[in-house]
Amino acid sequence: MSQAGSQQRSQKAALPAAWHTLRYGLAGLWLVDGLLQLQPGMFTMDMISNIMQPSATGQPGWLHGLIEWSIQLVTPHLIAFNWTVVALQLAIGLMLLLPWRGVRSAGLWLSVVWSALVWLFGEGLGQLLTGSATFLTGAPGSVLFYGIASGLLLWRQGWVGDGKLPAARAAIWVVALSLVLAAALQLAPLFWTSLGLGAPIAAGAAMAQPEWLRATIDLVDLWATQAPVIVNLILIAVSLGLGVALALSAGNRWLLAAAVGWLLVVWWVGQDVGALFSGMATDPNSAPVLVLLLIACWRAGTAPVGISKSRPPARS
Repeated sequence: MSQAGSQQRSQKAALPAAWHTLRYGLAGLWLVDGLLQLQPGMFTMDMISNIMQPSATGQPGWLHGLIEWSIQLVTPHLIAFNWTVVALQLAIGLMLLLPWRGVRSAGLWLSVVWSALVWLFGEGLGQLLTGSATFLTGAPGSVLFYGIASGLLLWRQGWVGDGKLPAARAAIWVVALSLVLAAALQLAPLFWTSLGLGAPIAAGAAMAQPEWLRATIDLVDLWATQAPVIVNLILIAVSLGLGVALALSAGNRWLLAAAVGWLLVVWWVGQDVGALFSGMATDPNSAPVLVLLLIACWRAGTAPVGISKSRPPARS
């Protein structure tokens, strides 16, 4: 048996593992979201005042009207609505875990549709139209990436090939463009000021959480308040640098690891680990979804565009 043939079989065996990694991870995220929706505050008007109404703030008229319409629709039936959301999100997660391809595909399509609805009405298009969106609070929105991940999973043939792995490269491009967008959002005049840059970090620190987590976020908030220009330049430089590097050298494992590390740092001190300790978190926020995409790419063993990972065949 030639070494080249063995490597090809090994590579093809790794591709389904990458696809399943993304599937299991997305299923887990939906299950977590469904369980978070069971928190007591979600069955009260706190969900309206703390989650739905803030997403309408600062939006253009047409989007503000749509979100306000959804609030008026949901408010009289809040408990029934919340149970529906719980059931739907748990169902999506469970469908993605089942062994039957038809059920999984139905779950992925349901994930795409539900993600789009939540992104529009629940996240206000990730606040991108407000002028104050920042990756520090999760822009452009976690469920947007749920929908993209679902689309990549539906594109099964993209995960099977000779080493070019178009689906894995597409996943890397999603993360790369997200990091470039994160840098672009930080260019807004608001984030060059102490109040503008420190406010989203301070808001995370103000939530209910363990003291060790609050202390870390308070420290970063202090830096952002005292030296907003320097801190913002760091945010822009690192996000932009990693985004461009990922796009130009798709599949470099050192870059994948660096991007994962940066996303986890932002998730910790900017996104307050998804506000999971606050009692009002609806999901773990956007950084974990991007990390999941990178882990799937890592398992796929992606190579730069047009470059095969296979070595010259060895003499038998």
